[in-house]
Amino acid sequence: MSVCKRWCNCAESVLHKTSIKLVKAIGEFNILWKNVVSSDIVPSITKRFSHAACILENNMYIFGGCTTNATSFNDLWKFDLSKRQWVRPLATGTYPVPKAYTTMVDYKDCLIVFGGWTYPSLSQYYQNVTMFNDIHFYCVNTNKWILINTNNPPPPVAGHSACIHDDEMVVFGGLVMSATQNFQIQCSNDVWVLDLSSFSWRKQPTTRPRPSPRYAQSLIQLDSDQLLLLGGVQTLQNRFVYSDCWVLTMKGPIWTWKEIAVRNKEWASANIWCNPACKVGDKVVSLSRSRNGWNSAKPLVTSAVRLSNFGRAEGAPVSVRVEQSLQRPLDRDQNINGRRGILPRQRVPVNEPIAGPSNENDQARIPRAVNEHLNHDYNMAACSGEARQLNNGLDICKKETAYRRNKNKNKGMKIVRQLQEANKYRMAAFACDSIGNAPPENDLINQRQIAHLENRLDAPADNQEQRQSNVKKIKRNTLSMHVLDISTIVGGNSMNYVSWLCPRLGEMRGAPEELVMYSLVKGNGELIMFGGVHNDISILNYNEQQNMYSNSLHFITPPRDII
Repeated sequence: MSVCKRWCNCAESVLHKTSIKLVKAIGEFNILWKNVVSSDIVPSITKRFSHAACILENNMYIFGGCTTNATSFNDLWKFDLSKRQWVRPLATGTYPVPKAYTTMVDYKDCLIVFGGWTYPSLSQYYQNVTMFNDIHFYCVNTNKWILINTNNPPPPVAGHSACIHDDEMVVFGGLVMSATQNFQIQCSNDVWVLDLSSFSWRKQPTTRPRPSPRYAQSLIQLDSDQLLLLGGVQTLQNRFVYSDCWVLTMKGPIWTWKEIAVRNKEWASANIWCNPACKVGDKVVSLSRSRNGWNSAKPLVTSAVRLSNFGRAEGAPVSVRVEQSLQRPLDRDQNINGRRGILPRQRVPVNEPIAGPSNENDQARIPRAVNEHLNHDYNMAACSGEARQLNNGLDICKKETAYRRNKNKNKGMKIVRQLQEANKYRMAAFACDSIGNAPPENDLINQRQIAHLENRLDAPADNQEQRQSNVKKIKRNTLSMHVLDISTIVGGNSMNYVSWLCPRLGEMRGAPEELVMYSLVKGNGELIMFGGVHNDISILNYNEQQNMYSNSLHFITPPRDII
């Protein structure tokens, strides 16, 4: 601008068109992945996840994070988006303590770091996690950390969300350590506001109903007066996962919560509760496991969120996948008279994580609804038992006849099922009991099974080596882009719904392997993803544990025009 105003206008026009192309490409799922390995950039940042990231001017800043429960960082890194180079500013002043699950927002020419937690060292067995409520300012111009003393601070918090509203910082939810309950960790749905001019906190009153207590959610700024709340999880008491959407209107002495209906939930992001969401124009982008990876390996638990995730049905809606992921696995141990059996499971697993209610009022009514549901099933079972007693005398002859007719057939099929369930290499010949008067076809099936096992055991070593070499490696899951259309609630629109767009089928070329707890920010006409931890249980087979974590950069850009 100082040298040539016309050249500056041309550059701003190119930047504006690039941003428009990015919004269009995301809406059409026509994007390009560009992956940059950390070894290609010198110096390189340490591998990490659950860190904080934000964009200031033409730089991306990364603070904190962790690699294991006993390793946290307090270093600050800057990635120059023009030079594509990492720089570690050696700042002065009072550094924050090493911590993860913190927030970092930009305000004028400063970065504000708030909250977070850290685990004690492995040698300190009797210490719990430590949470913080400190405020640290990092001044970019002076390259200095400043510890701010505030009035009426909130309780120590981690896993929360923060946004800048005018000259205030708004903080929602997270895991808090309450002094009124013997410093126990619990989830929160409170809204705290920090006045950046006077450095004083206040607990902002809000209307009801309001979102249920949660952490690991995404808080997105829609405009100067509205914030969008998306996702979250609660694993301390009721263990809920959330996929609801709320809008907070920041006007008047009492701010207003409003729940927004979510359409097309079957196309929603599978892990919206452990992955961040980023606003791009009138769209919200979340990266999660691709649709063709739902039947793949089980995810690896790497944080305070202890949720099991068993096999999901391909193409199933989100609600169905959540219910299936919360079911207990079948108990196939020898627990019934030395035979394999299935333990009875409850119809409503109260202690297992389930899809959470939208607000705290619905959450209070869940135990009563569960009891009514169980009582209803008990009454129905009693009525059906009386009916069976009345018809027992009439059908006893038919049952005995059918039992004699199918006795041998059922016995043979039972043996076949035992062969199928048992390990073929573990005492397979002894898994067959004496068949007696079993039909010839069942005898033939068992003989074929035993002959097949004998052939496998007598196979030459060369064939076995060749067979092992031909075994394909397990294909890793890749990330897929999920887009939430929020055009109905921004730009002057006041509709009461948002909708997930139909994702692109198949894998996108260049998409990285599935990661969780990464950072996702919007740069100049591109989305930047950094860090994370692999969400695949097969990663445990790696020789080096460090391979579980990532420090690679992934850029999402629109396709380039060819002139």
